[in-house]
Amino acid sequence: GARDSLLATLAVLKDCLSDAALVDKAPTDVAHNARARMLRQGLAVLVFSTVETFIRERTGEVLRSFTNPSLSFADLSPALQKATTLGALEGVRFRLKLQPAANKIAWLVANLTPISGATTNVRGLSDHSFGYSGSNIDEGDVREILKSFGVESPWSQMTSLTSRFGVAILDTEAEFDAIKKRRHSSAHALTGQVLYVDLQNSVRSSLGICLAFDLLLSHSMGLFNAKTGPGHSGRPPLKHSEVEIVFVEPRNGATGFAVRNEQLPPPAPTLTRPTVRNFPTEAAAISYGEQYAASRQRQLVVLDTMLIPASWATW
Repeated sequence: GARDSLLATLAVLKDCLSDAALVDKAPTDVAHNARARMLRQGLAVLVFSTVETFIRERTGEVLRSFTNPSLSFADLSPALQKATTLGALEGVRFRLKLQPAANKIAWLVANLTPISGATTNVRGLSDHSFGYSGSNIDEGDVREILKSFGVESPWSQMTSLTSRFGVAILDTEAEFDAIKKRRHSSAHALTGQVLYVDLQNSVRSSLGICLAFDLLLSHSMGLFNAKTGPGHSGRPPLKHSEVEIVFVEPRNGATGFAVRNEQLPPPAPTLTRPTVRNFPTEAAAISYGEQYAASRQRQLVVLDTMLIPASWATW
């Protein structure tokens, strides 16, 4: 799925960043520095592509995840109704130009089916509803996706959410824009400059942006699936504080792994027992944590030894 692909790609990118070939040497080593600059430019393109691909693919997965047999097209927000019909049609129209000539008709017919059936079957909405009407996605596309799912001030909610799982980003929208611009300048100008430290930070930020996006999107999808979609039919829009998190993490100063509820800062009440249960292995903690979180409509985030998200699961 989209999450596994994201985590696998980020792991390879981190591995690439440990290679000395990316780091400039003395100014006199012109040949090495020229290679290093070119390699950093290539990775800058890949970092943005990783974020872009995840946002598109995860959104597509969510649009195919409605399972409630009584859910109707009218239960979706007006913005979601528009996106899964008119928006999807624009996405298919743009992508059609990129298909091989021999395959165009078959591809078009297959991809028009979920659009034409959207009003009568919401359990297979079009992958092309968001982010496919242009070559690349931008901040507006991300905002449109989450707003359609009833998220209030999407980039602000994402920024607040990143501070809760160990990848705090001062401004997720500005960071996304910087990653995007770094990609565009690297792809279109051979003389572009990508600093090694910026590349390091962008890999870390990519994880935070994608995780925050996914938690908000998936939480809203679950609510829509229960016919209680936020920002629709008089219900208030979704804020990050309504997304509750359960963590699986290595125990502090002890062996094993803990499943614990997130302790929010004041004015949230102090939890008397944040740790739900301890386990000898991470696999056992994750298995229990997934069931515990899902039964309470909470999201599970698995932290590594540096308390950075290593994986996650949504209810």
